[in-house]
Amino acid sequence: MNQNIRQQLIQTIHTFSPQKILVIGDLMLDQYLWGKVERISPEAPIPVFRMEKEEFRLGGAANVIANVKALDCQVYPVGVIGKGIAGQKIETIFTEAGISLDGIIVSSSFRTIVKQRILTTKQQILRVDYESAQPDFAQFEEQLLKLVMALIPQMDGIILSDYAKGVLSPRLIEITVEEARKLGIPVVCDPGKGFDFTKYTGVTAIKPNRSEAAQLTNLDLKDNSSVLKAAAILLKQCQADFLTISLDKDGILLYSGETDYQFIATEAREVFDVTGAGDVVISVIGVLLAQKVPPSIAVHMANVAAGLEISHLGVVSIPWNEILNHLTNDGLNRKIVTLEQAHKEVGNNRESPMVFTNGYFDNISAGHLRFLMEIGKINGRLIVAINSDVSILQQKGSAPLLKEQDRARLLASLENVHRVVIFDDPDASNVIKMLSPDIVVKGEHFRNRPLPEQDAIEAAGARIEYIQHFSW
Repeated sequence: MNQNIRQQLIQTIHTFSPQKILVIGDLMLDQYLWGKVERISPEAPIPVFRMEKEEFRLGGAANVIANVKALDCQVYPVGVIGKGIAGQKIETIFTEAGISLDGIIVSSSFRTIVKQRILTTKQQILRVDYESAQPDFAQFEEQLLKLVMALIPQMDGIILSDYAKGVLSPRLIEITVEEARKLGIPVVCDPGKGFDFTKYTGVTAIKPNRSEAAQLTNLDLKDNSSVLKAAAILLKQCQADFLTISLDKDGILLYSGETDYQFIATEAREVFDVTGAGDVVISVIGVLLAQKVPPSIAVHMANVAAGLEISHLGVVSIPWNEILNHLTNDGLNRKIVTLEQAHKEVGNNRESPMVFTNGYFDNISAGHLRFLMEIGKINGRLIVAINSDVSILQQKGSAPLLKEQDRARLLASLENVHRVVIFDDPDASNVIKMLSPDIVVKGEHFRNRPLPEQDAIEAAGARIEYIQHFSW
């Protein structure tokens, strides 16, 4: 990203004012079961998952609603939920977040869609979906139309979040788009999988991903030429002002016509989970178009936000401050790397010694900073490994004062710190084994005491340097 675009994005955030956004779509609940896999079942060759924590988050169109709320906007949801426990959970989350329930239809004849995800700290293992095979939304269409028509005149922007479950019928979309156009309100759409784009005729913007665009056009989107060909076909179908095609690792295409398009590259980040990235993209585009921000800036911002979302595990909302931190602290972010990235870099550059230290750094003080500055007197590139939030919670029984990314950025801001790595293990043995540092630095108070990483240090052939113990 060039510096001019970066500055425009920063300025856009600084000048953003809250908008009123109507979100219509399929409301879902995401259930997360977090735990560990430490053995294989004796009953079958499958992992045994030991659950440690349960968490509920908004999913489907409800996740778009959560994202819009995180972007400091007033959000007005329209959709259908059941009267069961899952529907009640969505109502509770909305209420606690200050989100209006006025547009929510609660029905005993409908089963709220639940997506249950089973995860470890680093990956998703399994997803289980709970939903009716063929829910009948025709019974709700008139009521939904009445709610939408009452809300549209109050809105600055509208987002259609279509998960192909049935809320967004062709008639509901047609009437919504027609009324919004009369009032000059932008309508952005995340289309349902498999639907012909004529269903969304007249929207301001539409956002398919690569696989959706390929399916609808019968094209193999393997290069820029084929992507542009698909974009032209789809834009003609829905007659939108512009469309975007999310291209996963290749970024995103903004397309307004044969001679008016741009490919926006993604910024390299570690991908933990792509779930929810599309919701972030449509949310950012929707609120910025409501603010009258040009499409190019809106899509650039959405691309940055999606890159931040996929670096998290599970569906999360990305607020303005996280985007702003990324844009303004880009140099610091480049210093915060994964273990694999650090290993690759070390392997490609052994011209100067690699100096290594590790710790929680969960309550950073002047003593910590003096310790790291002293290490800077040792010739070499300093890599600091810090325990993750999960690791600290497991060992101390309580969460750290500062989250791992905040701790990492503080350490990365020190001139003599070359790279910062976050790790999940109780100690840094595996990190040392992979990086093979030349020098491992410990505080003086560790001298003549057994180190948990002793075997790894010896295997790496590193020497240990002890630095004076400063008062933390």
